[in-house]
Amino acid sequence: MGTSVIKALKYLLLFNISLTFIYTNEVSASPVTLPAAKMSRRLVAVQGMVYCKSCKYSGINTLLEASPLQGATVKLACNNTKRGVTMETKTDKNGYFFMLAPNKLTTYAFHTCRAWATNPGPAAATVTCTVPSQLNNGTTGAMLKPSKSINIAERGYVLFSVGPFAFEPACTR
Repeated sequence: MGTSVIKALKYLLLFNISLTFIYTNEVSASPVTLPAAKMSRRLVAVQGMVYCKSCKYSGINTLLEASPLQGATVKLACNNTKRGVTMETKTDKNGYFFMLAPNKLTTYAFHTCRAWATNPGPAAATVTCTVPSQLNNGTTGAMLKPSKSINIAERGYVLFSVGPFAFEPACTR
């Protein structure tokens, strides 16, 4: 055997002896208790975008040539309480939406929440963007992704992002 193999075996033997010593003396030692970590619960805010896809990319998971969709409805649903939390909001002229969830919803249970685009709104009638797209789970419900902590009216929130969501025109290709 080479000298490097013998050295490695010696180190393994010493390591094994050390572990045996620690294990046998561990029972008699007094247990060390660490303080429980406090989980900081914060309120939930959700943001995202909704777009109208072009006919050229209808049915394809892309936002190429897409335009912001004003007045689209986005729904947030959480099943963390007996009654759950459900709320809706509309997008602005830039296709952006922002919602503050009710105070009973904290970051402790954000994993029970899903968001999706439910209605393209009145602006879609002029561009015929009426078919919901599955882009970023836009029809089945997207999970919330934490992005940053913010303060609103001296209250701590975690801002979650979803989407972007999209509606497609009913085009033939």
